[in-house]
Amino acid sequence: MFEQLEREFLNYRSFLCAMIFQVFLFVPRSKGQSTPVLFDAGTALRPAETKTIGPSPVVPDRFRKSEGVKASELPPVRFHKKLFIALSVSVYGASVADMHQTMHVRNYSWWYETDPLAKPIVRLPAPAYYATGLALATGVNWLSWKMGHSRRWHRLAPLPQVLSIVGNTYGFKSNCFSNY
Repeated sequence: MFEQLEREFLNYRSFLCAMIFQVFLFVPRSKGQSTPVLFDAGTALRPAETKTIGPSPVVPDRFRKSEGVKASELPPVRFHKKLFIALSVSVYGASVADMHQTMHVRNYSWWYETDPLAKPIVRLPAPAYYATGLALATGVNWLSWKMGHSRRWHRLAPLPQVLSIVGNTYGFKSNCFSNY
């Protein structure tokens, strides 16, 4: 019993270390403040002299909402083309391997599909099955391409491809070693 608890703790600890490493990998570097904020307590406590009755808060000019930066003034987003191509090839390779292994074992009586997204696709004829699977892989790559060129999502662009590779690799492994 103690060995099982120790084994479970080691599995949990390695999972926790992997998650911490992943957080450090994807967290962007923080940027320091460019100009120091100087707080003048005297102006904040005095009411502003305006034509309205009663005190109103004084907002220094540097805290007022600016017009913003125009899109033409921003530098272009850096797109990692080599990483995208390597992950795209891996997505197609993992999906073809998973589809080929599924086609190999799908006619056995003991085999069943557990993935609810793939369940309706599995019973298609072989050419339609491969075409649908490759269309899904192309959709994942397209989503990653669009995210890579987006200002907001470019840091998370490899995530759909990595998740697809992990899922297809798990599908390949589970089909490869189950009930032989």
